[in-house]
Amino acid sequence: RMEALSIWEKNLETKKEIRTNGLQKRMRLPSAVRTEYSLDIAEQVLKHPFFQCADTIYCYVPFREEVDTTLCIQTAWKQGKRVVVPRVCGTNQMEFYEIESMKELFPGYQGILEPAANRDRLFEASSCVHALMLVPGVVFDRNGNRIGYGKGFYDHYLKTYPYISKMGLAFSCQCIEEIPSEPQDICMDVVLTESGDFMRG
Repeated sequence: RMEALSIWEKNLETKKEIRTNGLQKRMRLPSAVRTEYSLDIAEQVLKHPFFQCADTIYCYVPFREEVDTTLCIQTAWKQGKRVVVPRVCGTNQMEFYEIESMKELFPGYQGILEPAANRDRLFEASSCVHALMLVPGVVFDRNGNRIGYGKGFYDHYLKTYPYISKMGLAFSCQCIEEIPSEPQDICMDVVLTESGDFMRG
């Protein structure tokens, strides 16, 4: 048990270093480059079978230097898909609410734009047939492992709804060969960067 704990602690420390490096690399990308790459990534999302077959798009609202998902959201609406976005509702917990306009979002957790806690718009995952979640992250690897911001919001949600297709979005500078992983970690089904599907190489 002590040996297992030691490995776990070592992995935690390694993940912290990987997260720090990933954030630094992303921040160093010029704003114009991030904008260009975000458009490249969004175009790949829109062409992907996961997006085309989905009736519901779970989507993060871009914050700071993250890949911009605005085009994905707007296109989903045009195609008659439901768009649901997260709202933090407790420690390591979030809920998703359906929105029909970006005007329905307001600064919330850590200043991230969130929907209001309108229970009539609360989305029940069991009500969708084909769902795709666009997942933010700090670092991804070839096996679809992900390092987020350390709070576990997405891991907690996806453990409850494992049938949702999971698409990680990142710039290629955020992707590495291997991340220390645990059996309970949630892996992406695909990771898209400006250079294509990172998991396929």
